[in-house]
Amino acid sequence: MRPRHPVLVLLLAAALLGGCGLPHGSEIQEGRRIGENVAPRARVVVNAPLPGASQDVIARDFVRAGAAFQELGGDQQVVGRSYLTPDSVDLWRPTTLTTTVFDARSPVAIEHLPSDQVRLTATAVATIDDAGHYREVPPGTSASVVFTMVKVAGEWRIGLPPDGFGLWLNTEDFDQVFGAFDTFYPLAGKRQLVSDVRWLPTGTRLPTALARAQLSGVPAYLAPIVDSGIPEGTRLAVDAVNVDANGVATVTLTNTAQTIDPARRRAIWAQLVSTMIQAPGVNAVSVEVQGIGKIPVSTLPGPLSSASDLGYTPAPAEPVTRGLVRTKDVVQELNPQDLDETHQGQQAVKPTKSTAASTLTIPTSWTHLALSSDGTDIAAVSASRTELARWHGSVPITVAAFASDLTNPAYASDGRLWVAGQAGGGATVVTFDSTSSRATLPAPVKVPWLDGRQVINLAVSPDGTRAAVLSELRNATDFRLDIASIVRDGSGIPTALGDAYRQGEPLTRFLDVAWLDPMSLVVLARDRDADPLRPFQVEIGQGVGLRRVGQLDLDQTLIKEVPGTSTDVTSRGGVRGILVTSAATSTTRGQVLVRVGNNWATQSDVDEVVVAGT
Repeated sequence: MRPRHPVLVLLLAAALLGGCGLPHGSEIQEGRRIGENVAPRARVVVNAPLPGASQDVIARDFVRAGAAFQELGGDQQVVGRSYLTPDSVDLWRPTTLTTTVFDARSPVAIEHLPSDQVRLTATAVATIDDAGHYREVPPGTSASVVFTMVKVAGEWRIGLPPDGFGLWLNTEDFDQVFGAFDTFYPLAGKRQLVSDVRWLPTGTRLPTALARAQLSGVPAYLAPIVDSGIPEGTRLAVDAVNVDANGVATVTLTNTAQTIDPARRRAIWAQLVSTMIQAPGVNAVSVEVQGIGKIPVSTLPGPLSSASDLGYTPAPAEPVTRGLVRTKDVVQELNPQDLDETHQGQQAVKPTKSTAASTLTIPTSWTHLALSSDGTDIAAVSASRTELARWHGSVPITVAAFASDLTNPAYASDGRLWVAGQAGGGATVVTFDSTSSRATLPAPVKVPWLDGRQVINLAVSPDGTRAAVLSELRNATDFRLDIASIVRDGSGIPTALGDAYRQGEPLTRFLDVAWLDPMSLVVLARDRDADPLRPFQVEIGQGVGLRRVGQLDLDQTLIKEVPGTSTDVTSRGGVRGILVTSAATSTTRGQVLVRVGNNWATQSDVDEVVVAGT
């Protein structure tokens, strides 16, 4: 009887081979050495085609066998190839063509077509392109492929499409086969690194895959803000990264004049060390140039395990301790970390407020307050969203009208105040100098990809390098969340946004957005038009978690819905620090809710909580 599921997932731990006389050197291999003591990893084991199997069985089992494309069968060949006709073996390209992730809860449908062709259709959840970029797709998206079934030695085999075929992985197998890893790029003029997420196969070839991903070039959306040390066109000089018995990964690059440019050396090391050290079993990294040897850097002791050894430091991530609390028209200073968390889902005690000397009166006609990072400037928009107001210290500042349909004001860490709206028949994005105690003119920010759209809200990343923009078409359709780099002039004033990198595609009806850290955001949105607004965590390059379908109930993995009608979202630090404001109704006043675990604590007698620098 044929097994129902030809794929079995087994956890295999590498054995400890101490004292077994392993040689000190070895030929270059794809990744780690055989017998190295590393953490257990999941291995996917599949069956070869069964004799006499039908077209349906061969087609379906080939899709499942794709999960083991890195594993060899008893004949030392990848089992999935045995499902293919001889002239289709080279058309199967698991890592260089698109990987489709489909919902494991829904079976792959097979439709028979003329001429012994079959069409496979599945409910798609996400795709991964040839660069390793992951994209979750809207609910209900279908993926399909047509195979030609051919008799080979009396058995049905698969003829792949002429343009080739990558992988289809169900959501149960996906996390066993792929993992999310960062590639790193230096911020221009700084010794800080910003990352881009790539999804790569997590087998023994991972070190080589990481090196190739790092060498593949700067993603377009990051290009305006980074200055990569790795020259364009640089490649691995050999087919694989060698990892020796001590866990030292040696990356050997092709020899070009630019590769050994002294001005680039430190950045090359920092990028490759930060990327390669993510591979299990890699403890340090050495970077060499073919025919020359190790790329020299002053004070470099040898193989490195951290970019900090080269003077590269992560952006500081300290808890925000400045904020405001508003009750009707009374606004007071607040440390957001002091918000009460003790009464989950009940009335909580008032948050600790400062003395009356720090109290400011702002009429309730001004809404959606924002506070600069240094606590010196407050901004708000009118209820009609046609006016912007500022208070520098306690001094009100009149801002001349410049647009309608204004977004919530948002401050960046450099002190610029960001606002978007509609002007001249189109979307406009502007910034203001919030360090001035006088009224200043808006500085326009060019965003060509907003043509024909309206900005809903925006926020600037904690490091001030990227903006998250929520937008829609003017007819309230095609809701989008885009990430873009901030282009600045010589004075540091933002002048444009770079290419858009779309995120959170399964979501719709976006309302508000805030950054949780440099690589993740929280949005108020819906996953379907009829569903209530709720907070979703969006991890750049990793989606909103739909790849977990079939493993856990989404209600257990997503942020819990908020009572009432949500209007604003912010965070006092990370996903655990999310704050949501709910709107008042005809019978109840609005409320602010603090995330506590996966529940919510209500702040009593509070209409709005503001976190500085958001």
